[in-house]
Amino acid sequence: MLDYSGSTMTNQPRVLLSFVGYRDPYPRGTEENGPLLSLLEAMQFDRVVLFCTGSDYLERARSVQEITAVHSAGVGFSFVNLELQSVIDYEEIYLALRRATEQLLHGISHRSPQLFVLLDPGTPQMQTSWFLLVRSGQLEATLLQGVPPRFAGGVYKVKEVRFEETRLPEVRAAAPQAATDPPLPRQLNAQRQAETQQATADSWINSGGPQIVGRASIFRQLLESASRVAQYDVSVLIRGETGSGKGLLARLIHQHSGRSGGAFLALNCSAITASLAESELFGHAKGAFTGATSDRLGQFRAAEGGTVFLDEIGDLPLELQPKLLRVLEEKVVVPVGEERVYPVDVRIIAATNRNLEAMIERAEFRRDLYERLNQTTLLLPPLRERSEDIPPLIEKFLADWNARYHESKSLSPEAFERLCAYPWPGNVRELENAVIAMCAACRGDVAGAALLPPAVAAHARRELGPAGAGAATEIELPPDGLNVRAVLSQMERSYYEQALQRAGGNAEQAAALLGISGHAFRKAMRERFGQED
Repeated sequence: MLDYSGSTMTNQPRVLLSFVGYRDPYPRGTEENGPLLSLLEAMQFDRVVLFCTGSDYLERARSVQEITAVHSAGVGFSFVNLELQSVIDYEEIYLALRRATEQLLHGISHRSPQLFVLLDPGTPQMQTSWFLLVRSGQLEATLLQGVPPRFAGGVYKVKEVRFEETRLPEVRAAAPQAATDPPLPRQLNAQRQAETQQATADSWINSGGPQIVGRASIFRQLLESASRVAQYDVSVLIRGETGSGKGLLARLIHQHSGRSGGAFLALNCSAITASLAESELFGHAKGAFTGATSDRLGQFRAAEGGTVFLDEIGDLPLELQPKLLRVLEEKVVVPVGEERVYPVDVRIIAATNRNLEAMIERAEFRRDLYERLNQTTLLLPPLRERSEDIPPLIEKFLADWNARYHESKSLSPEAFERLCAYPWPGNVRELENAVIAMCAACRGDVAGAALLPPAVAAHARRELGPAGAGAATEIELPPDGLNVRAVLSQMERSYYEQALQRAGGNAEQAAALLGISGHAFRKAMRERFGQED
């Protein structure tokens, strides 16, 4: 519930809803106001609700709040963290946005808020989703469009999209379908209502949550331990192999903790360049270094009251480790280029697939930092130690694919059996990628053994021999044909993942195994294969 206590409101509070975009608060390299700051200078609101789609945008949202507070202290802020698989998927964005706005506004209808939506920030798909919600009447709000000064005679202008004076077509909302549509506010269960009632004036709504699939006793015991640990505000170190689900477990701990109403910011220490890591984590002052054209909060201050998840903590540069230790011990940060100390209230969850004890012996990791992070340790078992979870995971990944692309893909019994028999050194992530690749390569509805990833097919040949491997031969064209680009992409991805596994998670060593640079390896993993570690 939005809380207006302490704000100076009219009887009909004015509430702005908006995504946070890459030009907020300022376009990179300039001091020119971005879309949100421009609007907030031009119009008055009692509350601003910012929708964020990742840790970078969470920080940008907090920065908008900090800057606005200097000039308009009475404006309240709330935040919504949308968990999206894709920021360009119309259907996913629309459904997530509708669900989040319903949850957000549930309980304040008696105040009859006057809602406004800024269309400018976000992807075109996000802007379209706002338009559809409002035009269809599912969200009663006024659409606003900012007109930059260069298009308005040197002055920023705000244009209302007035449907009663427009020739834009009408949009009708489809009738609710219980099997596919998200629940409406009146259908929210008691737990969701309680979560909504507990939201405060400066709270986060975390849309969606981790879907935990697993029935193995060793895995269920881990989840029980994680639920117990979540209740206590202590640092947690999650240890497990690459792709085993450390980030998923961290989110679960956050959502079961007393900080569940706060932000969850996930940072991959191996993906942050050493030269910018300090600024990324702790912020910087304007002019602190070349390119620092404005102040930056940093991820720790942006996560105030919430949780910071530091994945691959073993890759954190040694020179930054004392600063992280100070956050843990003194609860303060010092931005680059400043001497002022800023208090922070965050919980830190760290994760690694590396042997930190051996790194300590080699003076690559600080023992005092290790002790502070290691207040509680959770060991995530590899998938090969909970093989009974492979079948339900396969079914989940197939269901996700079919729901997203409106298809009816399935696996042949032989392909299903081969996947279940494979040891999965890349764990759950490798299994998910395999199912996705087989669905993408399959032209019909049933993906057979001929579409198995090379590593899985090779394992079947070793286990069963050439005669018993059935369709899992080295090269076989399925009767329905295949998508050769998808197959080649999967082969390439398989080599990347095997190299990373053999190198113990070290990107530079994995790149050397493939004969490419570390930069090229990390870029491919991030941009082409959608992986951060």
